[in-house]
Amino acid sequence: MKFLKAGGTAVDAVEAAIKCLEDKEITNAGYGSNLSINGIVEGDATIVDHLGRSGACGSAQMVKNPISLARLIYDRSNIPLSLRRIPPNILVGHGAARFAQEHGMRLVPHQQLISRGAQDRFYRWRQDLVSAEEAAIRRNQIAMALPRTLPVEPRSVPGGPPSVTTPGNGNELPQDPARPARDQLSPEASERIKPQRLAAVRIEPPRSEGASTPSAANPELWSSRNLTPKAKRLRLGDYDLFGNDEAAARRRKSSSGGDGSYAEDSVHSYATISGAISQPLDHFPEGTVADEYAAGRQYSDADVGLHDNDTDIITDTIGAIAIDLRGNIAAGSSSGGIGMKHSGRIGPAALIGIGTAVIPADPKDSRGTCVAAVTSGTGEHMATTMASHTCAQRLYHGNRRAEGGSFDTEYDDDAIMKSFVMDDFMNHPGVKNQISRGAIGVMAAKKTSKGIYFYFAHNTDSFALASLSSNEEDPLVVISRLGTRESVARGGRKIKRN
Repeated sequence: MKFLKAGGTAVDAVEAAIKCLEDKEITNAGYGSNLSINGIVEGDATIVDHLGRSGACGSAQMVKNPISLARLIYDRSNIPLSLRRIPPNILVGHGAARFAQEHGMRLVPHQQLISRGAQDRFYRWRQDLVSAEEAAIRRNQIAMALPRTLPVEPRSVPGGPPSVTTPGNGNELPQDPARPARDQLSPEASERIKPQRLAAVRIEPPRSEGASTPSAANPELWSSRNLTPKAKRLRLGDYDLFGNDEAAARRRKSSSGGDGSYAEDSVHSYATISGAISQPLDHFPEGTVADEYAAGRQYSDADVGLHDNDTDIITDTIGAIAIDLRGNIAAGSSSGGIGMKHSGRIGPAALIGIGTAVIPADPKDSRGTCVAAVTSGTGEHMATTMASHTCAQRLYHGNRRAEGGSFDTEYDDDAIMKSFVMDDFMNHPGVKNQISRGAIGVMAAKKTSKGIYFYFAHNTDSFALASLSSNEEDPLVVISRLGTRESVARGGRKIKRN
């Protein structure tokens, strides 16, 4: 607001607001962002002006404020290059960092962007992934070692169940259908399927000099902390992936009230990272959290994180919309992305029309209607639905999707916001049958000759917003929470133009 009152542009105000939030550890953007599988921060950001022109960066490393890099790309996109080359409006990865450095933006070491909270989350999620990987290996080994029965003549034992023989070296064992499959394996097969631990990633508590190796006989040498998550701590598996709303509601009720997301992409989007570790632990960039694992460092309870249940209740993608004294609108978003994401993954915060969108005013429109929208949620589903652009279009044209794919005229913007979440997003063919549930939060501003209308809607557990006009002393702050009776929480306000 200080930028706007001083005559700054809407783009200036958006950058200033998001930059302030990026510098706060509590947000999943800039400093304190979720870490990728490589143990580093890779930031996404977009900024869009009143004409729809944009600048964006994705998977940017060593950049303290991704929104400032997006602004730099936006500014440079209006400067012609030699030989009629077209300047970029989006850069990713190392190219984005190099562009920043070439134009005077200072790069910072990876470690300076990693907060204690993000580091703790990384350690816990790393353990979860290792456990999941080991369980998958054991299941595969058991499946491969199970004997295959052949259509041979059954041999009956007087007074016992029928049995069949299996190919082998003459030491065939009778198969009892009442016994577990593993109990019926030969000694050689049983030896083949013994669980194999991943020694490179086994985490042991530190022990003092002269102490013997911890074992079942020396339980006092182990840390007393139980790594099993507490009832209220949200961990992998806390949310139902297959649409069990009743189970999800029970878990929400037992949680402490925050969104509990693992990532920029919502409370359910962690399912995209629940697969196996994709690379050896000794292949990480220098100076990252992960290279400490590769170096063999062992972590104590303090390292892994002995905190309250609030530890996992972290905020998500951040966004801002501003309208300046000239009546021009701008919007932007920034995010560190989903926790433990694949290196190089670009989220919706870096994608125009998905995380951030602006529909400019038509020069012949007497009302001067323009709309901006910023979204957060399950990123891959938001890309499928072109979320922010779709929401902005619905508000701009005043229609909602009806049954059969047609559109009905709708004068109630609140109804449009609800229809967008339920019909355009949740019931989209590419979303409703996916293994990860769709979740989204959206805020939008619609400017007309009669005033400015601010709306929000979400089906995530919570959504935090604030709004402020130039004739107000304090911002209106709302932390909206999804109730048990409503599938979409929503709200809004009107701000009269001076």
